[in-house]
Amino acid sequence: MSIFGGNPAVKAGNHAYRCHVDGNKLLEAGKTEEARAKHDEALKYYAQAYEAGLDRVGMLMSYGVLLMRRGEYEKAKEVYLRVHYKPGLSKEDRFDLRNNYAICLWRLGKLDEAIATIKRAAADNKTTLVYTTLGLFLILKADQTGDFSEAVAFNNEAYDYDDEDPAILDNIGFLHMTMEEHARGEGDAEKVKAERKLAYDFFTRAHKLKPRQITTLYYLAKMLEEDGQKERAKEFIDAALAGTFSSICPVSREDAEALRDRIEGKGRG
Repeated sequence: MSIFGGNPAVKAGNHAYRCHVDGNKLLEAGKTEEARAKHDEALKYYAQAYEAGLDRVGMLMSYGVLLMRRGEYEKAKEVYLRVHYKPGLSKEDRFDLRNNYAICLWRLGKLDEAIATIKRAAADNKTTLVYTTLGLFLILKADQTGDFSEAVAFNNEAYDYDDEDPAILDNIGFLHMTMEEHARGEGDAEKVKAERKLAYDFFTRAHKLKPRQITTLYYLAKMLEEDGQKERAKEFIDAALAGTFSSICPVSREDAEALRDRIEGKGRG
């Protein structure tokens, strides 16, 4: 007899979770196609479990993560809302929910709501994930408004928290790259030069620590292409395209393909 007492939602959810974990292991081993097949199977069984009334927080959260990985953000939002309304949610589960839900909101174009949500998580605990997620969101907001004060302060705090985390270093590189673009728009040549050097330095540090980090590879390729170093730029963008693009990654595979085409002189992007 099943240890789950024949509950169809739990049985399907448990099978989905095993497939999800197996898919992640295959992905880490570089077996992309096999990983995708396992994740497809996981999604199939997660959907069955969800329709059967699955209410186990861990399984629902995992389902939401996999949905976001596939770009199904509206469905992920629906799943996360089921978690949100579940009675007796632990503090730890609420924290994880806010992190994931914030990413989902951002992907749905609701940056202000995403920032407010992740700030509630930050009020409870500031982890590396919180620092990198909120750090990125604040940079994106600053790019919209032109006011970088909060983004600079928070990313400096993140750097003080861990000055060797490649995602934090990548965010700071992106911050300086974004400030460089604004300085160029303002005609401030000295600031452009200074910000560009800082961006390159932080991206280089991030790359040394995590050579396969997609955003770092993309931004370095972009800078090298702009500097006329097309062969080196192609090496970096090819490495980026060999990786897996996650839901938190602000660079899409389409962005990377467009940059590769530009580097190769195909006139795209």
